[in-house]
This record gives sequence, C-alpha cells and structure tokens, in this order.
Amino acid sequence: MINDIKDLLIVKDNFFNEDIYKKILIDLSTLNFFNRNNYISEKHRNIYQKIYFMVNLNPKHFAVVEVEKILSNYGFDIYGTEHNYFLSSKHEEATPHDDSEDDLNCLVYLKGNEIINSGTGFYDKKENQYVLNRHIGFKENRAIIFDSKIFHSSLQFNEGAEKRYVMTNFFKYKNN
Repeated sequence: MINDIKDLLIVKDNFFNEDIYKKILIDLSTLNFFNRNNYISEKHRNIYQKIYFMVNLNPKHFAVVEVEKILSNYGFDIYGTEHNYFLSSKHEEATPHDDSEDDLNCLVYLKGNEIINSGTGFYDKKENQYVLNRHIGFKENRAIIFDSKIFHSSLQFNEGAEKRYVMTNFFKYKNN
C-alpha cells in the first residue's frame, strides 16, 4: 500500500482500457451538464466556478468502479468521496487551489485538444504568491493522480486552449 502521498504526482497515459474509454465518450454525449456554480457551497462560489459544468457520478457508475479498480492495483487503500464529469471552457487566468478536504485526486482527461495549454499546472505557494513548478499537457485518456494538498489549476487560460471534458475523482484513505 502507498502510505506517503505527500507531493505525489503520477501521470498515466491510456488510463482506461479502450472499451471502457469508448463507453465513457458515449456517456459524455448523452448526459446533461449543469453549471457547477449552482451546486457548490456559498463559501466556494465565485466567478471562476461559472466556467465549469458538471455531472455527478454515482459510486456504482461504471467509470467510477473502473477508476477505483485501477487505483487499487497501484496499492491505494482508499474510498471515493466524490466523482464527476466536468466540461470547462477557456478562461481568463489560472486559479490555483488545493482540495485539502480529501487525500488523493485522480483527474482523467477525457476529450479535448491535446495540447499543454489545456492541461493542469501544479504550483508552490511562496509567501502570498503561487509559482508554477510543473505542468502536464492535456492528452485524451491520460490520468493525473496526485496529493490533494498540492496547489493546482487548469491551464485553459493560455493560447490555443478550448473546452475540455475531464473526470474528477476525490478520495480519502481508509486508514485515516
């Protein structure tokens, strides 16, 4: 089992097998996405959230079950707290944040332009500024598994960025 996830960042291409990935793409085309800003708590509501549209996924959804199976093969002893499909559009600037209410994130890029500028940036917080120290480009069926306490942001504010579909998965460790 992987116990120490502090600063963990794993990038895995071809995360889902081809059949599951194709099934997810069909799923994306049949669902109704709604504005995330209407769903989240008042504390987190802001202009940034208005660019995100989402579908909540049930823990028994086939894609969620597959993510949990794949992560268990990595040795993670986890349980899911939230799973979503997200559609996000190009935006004005980076908005670094952490998801410290959870332990582990598994972000899977599903559909979009395969460019660095649609990917995810990872930041260090130094004094009151966020400093980009790593970035992962968008590639369909690529997963990024990382410590939820790492500051991160979509890079969709850069040139060439367009809309993208992702699957977000938030986990806690069972032994915590």
